[in-house]
Amino acid sequence: MISGQSNAWAIDYNHAYNDDDLPADAQWVRTIGAMHVYNKSAIYPEATNTNWYLARGKAPDVRGGTQLVGNGMIGVLGLNIGMNLIASEGVPIAIINGAGGGGAISFYQKTKNVDLDSPYGRLHYRLEASGFKNKIKAFIWNQGEGNADDSVLDYQTSLNQLYKDFKTDYTFEKFYLIQTPPGCNSKNGHQNVREAQRQFAKTQEKVKILTRHGFPSNPKSENGTYFLSDGCHYHAVGYEILGKWISNMAKNDFYGALVDFEAPQLIGVTLESSTSLVIEFDKPIAIQPELIIGEIKYDLKDYAFAINNKRTTAISNLEIDPKNPKQLRLNFSKQTIYKGDTLTYILTDNYPESSIPYQGPWLTDFSTGVGAIGFTEVVK
Repeated sequence: MISGQSNAWAIDYNHAYNDDDLPADAQWVRTIGAMHVYNKSAIYPEATNTNWYLARGKAPDVRGGTQLVGNGMIGVLGLNIGMNLIASEGVPIAIINGAGGGGAISFYQKTKNVDLDSPYGRLHYRLEASGFKNKIKAFIWNQGEGNADDSVLDYQTSLNQLYKDFKTDYTFEKFYLIQTPPGCNSKNGHQNVREAQRQFAKTQEKVKILTRHGFPSNPKSENGTYFLSDGCHYHAVGYEILGKWISNMAKNDFYGALVDFEAPQLIGVTLESSTSLVIEFDKPIAIQPELIIGEIKYDLKDYAFAINNKRTTAISNLEIDPKNPKQLRLNFSKQTIYKGDTLTYILTDNYPESSIPYQGPWLTDFSTGVGAIGFTEVVK
């Protein structure tokens, strides 16, 4: 089960998922009903359609303002999750994508039990008809781009309410929360949304958190970017990578795979000295090498961290502790750090003095390459 906004909707922007070109495994991915744009009243007859379909790797392409609904569609992300699991497990997979292609989290809240004019109501109607609403393996929530103006508390309150309603109406074994990455040209950035999502995941037993950080360079793009020119949505390669990570996490949770693809999570930030901090994660981590975009060289130490909500360029060295690869040491020059300061990993959305969305370098899981979560944490 997938829900959220446009990067859960996952339009086939590259026209790489035409029905006649899909691999053989796609025939074993099924879905029910229709995807439906979030901000329109029910479009009939699709809103009441409960037919089962061979799943399509398309989502309604809303850019022209005309294709607002699509029978059998689950998007590039949904189809890749299904095909990856079929290839490894040899079982049919149902993927139901209730994402809406836009909107803040308020648009996805429950209104009433039967409401085909709302995203929540249409999703509930399809899941009721499927017979699977109490047999969901994983519920995937991939949303947050539309909430850049929220405080940490605002978004966390909304997410808590939505999750409470999900738990009331459905039974799922796991809830996969995809942390919102930089992008989408936000003036304020999504660091508050990221922190709210991180805190939420820590409090809920069924919730596992994954990121869209750490994507490798796009081999089909001249400059390696996985973003479209809008700096918000992805070429097919971005959805394919995320689909692979999600399906690998499902293999660990449900099918006996030994590698856990959950994103490295923060344990804490400790003051080692007035010019040195230690960040500890729950998994061994790696530092991606510097990234060149255009003619500018970006290094993690110069662009990814902020002290007291202000990006710092005073980090002289980043190093992983050779005796404990879960720990990262930050050494500062010309900046004094105190207990009670806050450290942010990934502040705002773009590189400084640029309209280019931040896309690396990243801290990643040493084993899987999945990006570590973004956070804002008090120095202890």
